[in-house]
Amino acid sequence: MKFGCSLEMVNMRISEPGFKHKLSKSYWVELYQLIAAAGFKGIEMPYNPFMTDGIAFNMGRSGMPINRYSIETKYGSVRDFVELLRESGIEEITGVHVSANDAMIEVISTFRKPDELFGMIERAVMEAVEFLAECGGRNLVLSPTPEIGLADRHFGGKDGAYVSGFLARTAELVNRLGEAASSAGIRLSVRNEFWSLVRGGGIDKFLGQLDPRHVAYSPDIAHLAIADADPAEVVRRHRDRLSAVRFSDTFFQDVERNFEKPNPEIPVVGPQRVFCDLGDGRVDIAGVYRVLKESGYDEWVICESKKTLNVYKALLKLRWSIDHGFAKATRGA
Repeated sequence: MKFGCSLEMVNMRISEPGFKHKLSKSYWVELYQLIAAAGFKGIEMPYNPFMTDGIAFNMGRSGMPINRYSIETKYGSVRDFVELLRESGIEEITGVHVSANDAMIEVISTFRKPDELFGMIERAVMEAVEFLAECGGRNLVLSPTPEIGLADRHFGGKDGAYVSGFLARTAELVNRLGEAASSAGIRLSVRNEFWSLVRGGGIDKFLGQLDPRHVAYSPDIAHLAIADADPAEVVRRHRDRLSAVRFSDTFFQDVERNFEKPNPEIPVVGPQRVFCDLGDGRVDIAGVYRVLKESGYDEWVICESKKTLNVYKALLKLRWSIDHGFAKATRGA
C-alpha cells in the first residue's frame, strides 16, 4: 500500500487570507517540496480543462497544475513539470481527478443545452487520458455526475423522474471511456460524493452497470460517511475493484439535507465546515485501513485534508496519521 497526497486539499474556490499567494507559481513550487518533505512521493491532481467561469479561470492562470494549458503556460511543458516534481522529491503523478460537476458548470457558464454535459465530460476525460499517457500517470478518477442541486435544476426537477435515464446514459458513457482509457494503459475509476446522484449506498447499483474489466471504484470515505454509508463496509463490498482509495475525514452531519442544494460543500446554515483535517473527524479511517490490509490492497491510497485551514500543518498531520494513527488498525491482528 502506497500513500500519496491530493493537491485538492488546497482550497482554491474561496478568497481567504493568503489567497493571492496561492495564485503564484512560487506557492506551488514550494508546496511540491513540502509535500515531498512530509514523505509523500506521489500526488493526485485535479484536472479541469474548462476555464470559463471565474473560479476556474483563476485556478487555470495560477501555478496550480489543473490542466495541460496551465502546465504548459507556467512550467513550459509536461516533461518540464514532471522533472520539476522529481527535483522536488515527488516521484510520481499517481493520477488525476476529473469531475462531472466542472463540466456542468461549463455548460451553465457557456449557455449550452444540458444534454451537452455528456460530451463535455467525454472531452475532459479524453484530454486527461492524453495527459496521463505523457506524464506517466496511471489512474484517472472520475466523479461521474454533477451535484444533485444542479442536475435537478437543469435535467428535470426535484421529482427525480429523470434520474434513472440520466444514470443509464452516464453508465454507458463511463463504460465507453473506461475502455478507451484501458487501451491507453490508463485505469479509470469512479468516485462517490455525498452530493452526487450516486451518493452513499447508491454507488452499489451504479457500479453494477459498469464493466469491471475497464472501470474500477475509487471510494472517498468522508463522502461516504456524510451520506450515511459505512465506509469500511462499502470498501469491503467492492474490495476486488478498488483503485486510488481516498482517505478523507469529516465531523459533519447533513441534517439540513445540504446534498440537495447547489454548492453543498458550503452550508448556508449549521456548521460551516463540511470536512476536517484527516484524523480529526468521525470517520472510521482505521477500520477502512484494516479492510484494505486484509484485502491485500497494494495500490495508492490518496490522503487529503479537504479545504484545510492550514495546508502546511495539515501535511504534517497527514504524515502522523499514516505513521501512527492507522497503526491501531492492525494492533493485535
